[in-house]
Amino acid sequence: MESSNALARNPPLYKEILVALLVGGLFGPVVGWFVGTFATLFATVVADDTGNVTRGMRVSAFLGGMLGIPLGAAIGLIVSLPIRLLSVRLFRFLNNPWIAAPLGAALGWVCALLILIRWYSSAGTAVYVGLHSMAVGGIVAAVTVLAKPKWL
Repeated sequence: MESSNALARNPPLYKEILVALLVGGLFGPVVGWFVGTFATLFATVVADDTGNVTRGMRVSAFLGGMLGIPLGAAIGLIVSLPIRLLSVRLFRFLNNPWIAAPLGAALGWVCALLILIRWYSSAGTAVYVGLHSMAVGGIVAAVTVLAKPKWL
């Protein structure tokens, strides 16, 4: 049978899972580091009662970025797998990154809520985890639906 006449088939499920894990495992920590750095600046402003927020901002941003790496990895993996499987197998309209990103941000907020329930919840923690989880979830979801299995 000639290859030009062959029907286009969906890639196997294991390739779709590998793409989701690859995107979530690579983009989650990178985006988590970047967003964690800036989310810490906002959380520092919210949590500081003294009005002297400029002292120690660089250290706070550095530590927030470092904390954002494992948090971004976890959220990236949690968001990428269901978004990829839903967009490829069930709901074709999720292939649009403008639709997948808000869904990923919502999944990120669910992760943030779970973290806030189990973690020390203060105003600064809520701001940091909320901003971080929303941004990581949205960006990872958009990249997940754009990724192609033939890249593997």
